[in-house]
Amino acid sequence: MPTAAIREIDSRRQYWQRNAKLWAMAAILYLSLLVVLAEVGYRRGVDRIFLSAKHEVQSELALQTQILLSHLEKYRLLPVLMAKHAHRISEIKSNSPLETSLWLKQLNYLTGSYDVLLLDHYGAVISSAKFNAEYFPDLTQTELVIAPSEGRLGRFYLNLDFDTQLYGFSSKLLLPEQNEMVFVFMVNLAPIYESWSLSGTEIIAYDQNHSVTLASNNQWIGNNKNVKSFQSNSAFASAKLELHTMGWTIEAHKEVNHGTLTQQLILTAAVILLTIIVFFALFIRRKELQVKALLRDHLYAHELERRIDSRTQELQTVNNTLTREVDERRRTELQLKTTQQELVHSAKLATIGQMSTTLSHEYNQPLAAMRTYAENSIRFLEKNKTEPVVENLKRITEQVDRLGKLSKTLMSFARKPDKQLEEVRLSVCIHEAIMLAQPRLGSTPIEINVNVPPEHSVAGRKVQISQIALNLLTNAIDVIQEHAENSARNQFEIRISSTIHANQCFITFEDSGPGIQQEQLHNIFEPFVTNKPSGKGLGLGLSVVKDIIRDHNGKISVTKSSLGGACFLVQLPNWKKI
Repeated sequence: MPTAAIREIDSRRQYWQRNAKLWAMAAILYLSLLVVLAEVGYRRGVDRIFLSAKHEVQSELALQTQILLSHLEKYRLLPVLMAKHAHRISEIKSNSPLETSLWLKQLNYLTGSYDVLLLDHYGAVISSAKFNAEYFPDLTQTELVIAPSEGRLGRFYLNLDFDTQLYGFSSKLLLPEQNEMVFVFMVNLAPIYESWSLSGTEIIAYDQNHSVTLASNNQWIGNNKNVKSFQSNSAFASAKLELHTMGWTIEAHKEVNHGTLTQQLILTAAVILLTIIVFFALFIRRKELQVKALLRDHLYAHELERRIDSRTQELQTVNNTLTREVDERRRTELQLKTTQQELVHSAKLATIGQMSTTLSHEYNQPLAAMRTYAENSIRFLEKNKTEPVVENLKRITEQVDRLGKLSKTLMSFARKPDKQLEEVRLSVCIHEAIMLAQPRLGSTPIEINVNVPPEHSVAGRKVQISQIALNLLTNAIDVIQEHAENSARNQFEIRISSTIHANQCFITFEDSGPGIQQEQLHNIFEPFVTNKPSGKGLGLGLSVVKDIIRDHNGKISVTKSSLGGACFLVQLPNWKKI
């Protein structure tokens, strides 16, 4: 065997000579994918990150703005509501300034505001819940005083110091003595600053003069918004929202970080490189295996052809042997089916032979009656009396019909069945079987009850369906007669009934005999299995019944009957569903 060629193809030098172009193609493909990844992936990634950051900033701006408005909304209508209690303020004011300050402190405590002020119509502080008049800056000519004088709700932003930013709501009070006063609620914006500083987004609010009124960083408050001390040179995702009722503009800025995108691109490039290496390595390995396999195929081709010729001759011989065995099995199977049909027919004839002795009585009785009627007719004719003769002849005719009907039933039962399925009425087959089995009853007190509607039909062969009924009926009669000899009962019963369910017809044969032993249930339908004494049966009845039912695509089973004996359940296809 030429093993030198196999060693040569397995060498590393041959490997690189055969696959250098493929590895060069892999390198070019990787560089091309890197260019595409840098041009398309990075640009789209930046746009995607920027768009995502913009949506996040817009959502955060809407949330923080809603927090601001919700915080101020709690105090917006408090001055208007307090205007309805101007008489209470007049009473307190008339008493003493101390009592007025105390009442304002109570309001401040109950409402949770930063401070509650009482101003005159010029804007001077009359009383405060927390501080004295000198603590507040000059409030004249502010919206806290101008708006109430015009019948509007006053709004005013007040930056007291580095850590304290307030927003006030004011309303005009008309006292009974016609003195105008302004009632002011000051709201602390410190909770809003805390919320903004924790949001992770740079948020600023500024007025119409671009002066920062509130921000996430308190160092920006009071500066001009254009001062870039709070912005970096990096790209920012921004969003803006106008609050016209306050005269503010709120902006949110968030720095877009591209570092994560760069890491993802590097990781993607590494994955692409690994994928290309693995793909080409597997592809080249498969190609190498195919080349080596092709060489080995050429080396073994001649030897394989020689062995194939030898094995083909052997297989041809075995094939001929198998063909002969198959033909032999087919002939055996055909012979088995023929033997089975002959066995069924023989079982019928054996049944008829067993009944022949009893049936002879049925024939002799009509014949004896006919002889008696004939002799009486001769005597009446000798006396010229014709009317009794006519009556005797009618009776003779009835006996002849009876013998003919009995003979016809026996001939029909003994005839070999056709192979064609037809509609078979169960009631006809049951009554024929009862007629044939009637002489077998003898003196045993057996009552046969039939509950088979005349419209119940099955798809089958009439002779074989009659044979099923006769075998099961005679089997029940024989079992009851053997049991009656040792039983004190004076009456026994056989019950035959049928029902239709879906496309199946169910026929039950029940008897009041001793039933079937539990150990015999598994082989009751086997050939030559019988409980009858020697000479009274071959044990083929139930086996023949099972074979006939199987040929009709049916089933048979046996259980305990409600009458105390056995219950055979026969299932056959319903004719109307065929």
